[in-house]
Amino acid sequence: MQMKAVSLNGKYLYGFVQVSDTIRFNIAGMDQKMLYTIPHRDIAAVVSDAVPIIWSDLPRETVFSYLTNHQAAIEGVMEQYEIIPAKFATYLPNGNLVQQVLKTEYHPIRSSLAEMANRIELDVVVLWRDPADLFKKIAEMPQVDDIKRQMAEANPDRCRNLQIQAGKQVKAILDSMNAARANEAIDALSPLSQACQPHEVKDDVMILNCAFLLEKHQLDAFENEIDVLDKRYCNQLTFRLIGPLPPYSFRTLEIEQLDPGDVEDARVLFSLDKTATELEIKARYREMAKTLHPDRFPKDKAAQGRFESFNKAYEVLKAYCRGDTCSFESADIQNWVAVREMKYRAGTR
Repeated sequence: MQMKAVSLNGKYLYGFVQVSDTIRFNIAGMDQKMLYTIPHRDIAAVVSDAVPIIWSDLPRETVFSYLTNHQAAIEGVMEQYEIIPAKFATYLPNGNLVQQVLKTEYHPIRSSLAEMANRIELDVVVLWRDPADLFKKIAEMPQVDDIKRQMAEANPDRCRNLQIQAGKQVKAILDSMNAARANEAIDALSPLSQACQPHEVKDDVMILNCAFLLEKHQLDAFENEIDVLDKRYCNQLTFRLIGPLPPYSFRTLEIEQLDPGDVEDARVLFSLDKTATELEIKARYREMAKTLHPDRFPKDKAAQGRFESFNKAYEVLKAYCRGDTCSFESADIQNWVAVREMKYRAGTR
């Protein structure tokens, strides 16, 4: 395992809690460093001392081990405090930047803590209990059995085509059965939760892999409904319940940091002063877009590339300038941070 130490004062960020004091947890996190809080007003970041890790240099097994440590540390904190998780592998070079995050992003962090108060995540995984028996029953279905009878009388070339056809038919039947069972489970459990987030199913035997956001008082009723579903399917399915967990799938925050060089390059390209307003940047964009558009240079092959670079610079400026007025002083660019809510799509985690 190789690590490059840029700063001995670096901090690994696990998440945010609603406390106003410095707390030292008896919880070991990344590289066995102990967790503690860095507070600001009535919120705090949960961190441990760290050096930056070059994740691309690490084997997959090592990264997975770090991810396990990351989650175990967060769930350890959850036993004492409600926590909004931070994205895995979030590193900040010093405590001052952590304070900057808490100060400049106080309101969205505080809002997330309030919204997720008294809420937990439960992950539900549903699988076929006896896959061999399932596939046997599918093979006996008329639409598959008919293809098997044709195969018995077919020549080798025809038989191969029929085998492919049979495989597709089995897959279609299984997909339909899985979708029906998954929808039934979600329909039964959704009324007992605040939200649900489907995740990727790993194979054909897995019917459902879904996170549910619950109020804490809903936990018993939710678990009872799982028992009802189990009995409904006469033990054909296995229901696995993982949790309670922090709201990983519903409110994980990531820290956004822009490359200071990209910000300065964009400022220079747009001919902006050290202070600029959002209206100035938009006006400058419209003005430059007219003069740089590739349609004005039909014989210049580089025109499209210049226009794309110009648009990328505008995206940097839009991300950087979050208020009516923004400063392009070096110190302000260096200390710029933002908190973003991670967006999950169905099938991702």
